[in-house]
Amino acid sequence: MAFLQIAHLEKSFGTTRVVRDFDLSIEKGEFVSLLGPSGCGKTTVLRMVAGFETPSSGAIAIDGRDVIALRPNQRHIGMVFQAYALFPNLTVAENVAFGLKVKRMPADLRAARVREMLALIGLPDLGNRYPFQLSGGQQQRVALARALAIKPHVLLLDEPLSALDARIRVSLRAQIREIQRELQITTIFVTHDQEEALSISDRVVVMNGGVAEQVGTPFEIYNRPATRFVAQFVGTLNLIEADVIAPATGTVRIGTTEVSLGRPLPAGRVTLACRPEAVSLGAAEGRPLLLWAEIGKVEFLGAVIRLRAQAGRTALSLDMFNRPDTPPPAAGDRVQVSISPADLLVLEA
Repeated sequence: MAFLQIAHLEKSFGTTRVVRDFDLSIEKGEFVSLLGPSGCGKTTVLRMVAGFETPSSGAIAIDGRDVIALRPNQRHIGMVFQAYALFPNLTVAENVAFGLKVKRMPADLRAARVREMLALIGLPDLGNRYPFQLSGGQQQRVALARALAIKPHVLLLDEPLSALDARIRVSLRAQIREIQRELQITTIFVTHDQEEALSISDRVVVMNGGVAEQVGTPFEIYNRPATRFVAQFVGTLNLIEADVIAPATGTVRIGTTEVSLGRPLPAGRVTLACRPEAVSLGAAEGRPLLLWAEIGKVEFLGAVIRLRAQAGRTALSLDMFNRPDTPPPAAGDRVQVSISPADLLVLEA
């Protein structure tokens, strides 16, 4: 049995169902992210696991124990909030020790645990400071240390990085993942930032309208989206309308170009999708789908240059590596682009 088991979880506020038949099994030591837009139900799921919200129906078990009837302080869970929630009148060391004091840990053991936690988060010398004397990133690390100090069975992180600037966010998410791996603590991380979810998770749950649309590894979520929503929400996507002219072989017509996808397709019109990195400038071996397009916009993104182009009625984004000896085409240039049929996803209606 999984270490954290969520089964048929439902939550309604009045007549509004915000979580619908949510199932998730998480193994011990696994890092799972709940990813989705605002209002999709991800934070509500987290709060039900923590015990701050009571499910309308369903079950939650931690290490084989049903916790639905338990209060938050009985579930042995550590939680880090978006707004840090540090006590302003307590020092850093006192904040970290708060849960240990509630558990009546002896003072000498408590002090040793606080020192251990401050060393773990890289702030060993800041125990006597107050929260207002710390940066946002340091405050969030202290909040993480406080959550971990009690040695929880499960760590819950509710968009803990959203209030930080981009550089600190990248650094801190890497540190959170490193600490989680070191402690092997089962973790649920809530975020609306797909880059965060894909970069640090063992698995990602993409939520929409209270439903888990897809659960999978970052590789699976990005490369093999199960639904149109997942395909469009995660990463940049090119949508290409095509007419199926031979359903048995999956031959489609895009504009005046015909290409076989090598798999059966329903008759009629379908929507195909591919990532920008799947579109190449010029003809290339193994890429029989050739389209003429006009460059509309060139975006310099550092190591990658993103080109926006128009191929008939189809708008395309394509990525090329930034090479100093190979300048990108300019806006207004007419170019040929190529795509491999293997990189084309067929989206449901």
